[in-house]
Amino acid sequence: MTRPGDLQALQPPLGRLQIAPKHLLILLLPVAVLIASEYLLGTFGDTAVVVPDITLNQVSPLVELGARYKFLAALFFFAAVTITLTGIFVVELCARHTLRSIGYTLVGIVVVIAVSLSFSTFEPDWMPAGFESHYLLGDNLFRTALGIGKLPGCAPGGALAEACAGQGAFFAMKYLLNHVNILTSLSAAAIIAGMVLSLARPPKADLTTQDGLISEAHALQTAQETAQRYLYCSGVLLTTGMVLVLSWMSWPNAMIADDQVRAAHSGVINALSMFRGVTYSVLILSYYMPVSLILKVRIERFKRAASRVGQADLGTELEGFNINRIDSLDAFKSILAIVSPILASAIGSFADLSFLQ
Repeated sequence: MTRPGDLQALQPPLGRLQIAPKHLLILLLPVAVLIASEYLLGTFGDTAVVVPDITLNQVSPLVELGARYKFLAALFFFAAVTITLTGIFVVELCARHTLRSIGYTLVGIVVVIAVSLSFSTFEPDWMPAGFESHYLLGDNLFRTALGIGKLPGCAPGGALAEACAGQGAFFAMKYLLNHVNILTSLSAAAIIAGMVLSLARPPKADLTTQDGLISEAHALQTAQETAQRYLYCSGVLLTTGMVLVLSWMSWPNAMIADDQVRAAHSGVINALSMFRGVTYSVLILSYYMPVSLILKVRIERFKRAASRVGQADLGTELEGFNINRIDSLDAFKSILAIVSPILASAIGSFADLSFLQ
């Protein structure tokens, strides 16, 4: 009889992991969610909304500058998070997977990046002309309110003087968001691919032997841990993304002198941020649920195989792998990670956040 303390000694080297190409089809699900979300906004939202009676006052340049610094802080933090998470994925991919698995994964990532950038850099033909997020909040407001902001590079003789063309801080917003969208697409694709790669497997174990069962248990535990890790990474990425979204959407709002106009525009910001939060949470669900269901099927198959060879009490024989234990706290953490973008948007919508005012 094998003791739990001997499991690691019996565990053979798993070798590099290989993802089945069919599992990479899961990458198409978040792409479908993104297309549906943007189509819904582009078709049934108002991309030509005009904010009425825009009036600025003498302190507006100072208010704009304060909001700009908050945006820059949110952007800098978001960029740091995206680079960190992407680096984690790259290291894990190169260290644990076969060259063929890496090749398949890179192809999938390129597809996801190409589609996501089409909504931030390139405009699909079926979208209304000029469809960009700031149009949903009033292009005239952003150009008027942010146009008074001064940039050193936009001054006569500056490096960006020609590109700015009198746009002021509006140019800074567009320029920085266009570049951070590349990081967003890359890191999101990496996180999604990392989740899918939790389904990658070493050479298939023989489930008719004790050693084979131990090897399979080890592989299943690793897969579960990987899926959970990338679920948390998804929550971190999309929640910090929501903070960035709220910071730029609220940038010109505080500069509106008229209280009624400012309050009405805040309502639009709150509603749109809620929509974005829901979209991000559905994105997480679109790739987490298929992966978790496939792992569930594998675990049940493993349990049946163990029962056939006389190891029905998995909680004792394979205690170190926790295959047979349902941890309600882990389930709660999973749910929290999925809905975290909605929570972030809800806080921004219904609470008085001083850092956005």
